[in-house]
Amino acid sequence: MNRPYLIYSLEDDNNISHIISLALSKQGYEIESFADYATFANAFKVRKPDMILLDLMLPDASGEDILRKIRNDEANDAIQIIIISAKNLTINKIDGLDLGADDYIAKPFDILELISRVNARARRQIKRENYSVRNIVYDPINNNFLMDKEVIHFTNSEFKIFQLLFKKKGEPISRDEFFSLIWGSEKSYETRILDMHIKEIRRKIGKENADLIQTIYGFGYKMKNE
Repeated sequence: MNRPYLIYSLEDDNNISHIISLALSKQGYEIESFADYATFANAFKVRKPDMILLDLMLPDASGEDILRKIRNDEANDAIQIIIISAKNLTINKIDGLDLGADDYIAKPFDILELISRVNARARRQIKRENYSVRNIVYDPINNNFLMDKEVIHFTNSEFKIFQLLFKKKGEPISRDEFFSLIWGSEKSYETRILDMHIKEIRRKIGKENADLIQTIYGFGYKMKNE
């Protein structure tokens, strides 16, 4: 993840909202605060966060209903949701987790505990993202790539090329770096063979993913960081 980790805080108590924003901003997170569901919903349509800190008691909507709406859309599955609520009965926590929350913090809370919980969730999420892009996942145990849980059958050279692109998602990679990776110090290669490998890789990852690998004319290639 080469961009700031984005957190939306949905909290109508200005004092609590300010404390959360200040504490997490100092941790290096990009945080946006919302006092009601309407403004949150508008922002969510434009830009989805990596994590949501959700109060259950808001002036214009039920936190439980908001949670249901978010989790009913599979496109939001990767978003971490931590409930922060004065509803601190065990049944409240069970209901929140059953609705799809990833964690539950009862008010009043210790700000250091909040920071620790947020950091733990963010680290796990970032680690998972480093192993996947769209429907393609790298399996480090078996050292292969899966697309929709099926192994992508790359040749040895294709695998090396795709792995380099995958590890450096979002970074331009020069043709010389690819050549060095595949052929080492050997200089008798045909330069067009890299383009042929890229073409075959795009075919194997399917039309829906072919645009992941972008051509940088006069330089090399890069993989989108999505």
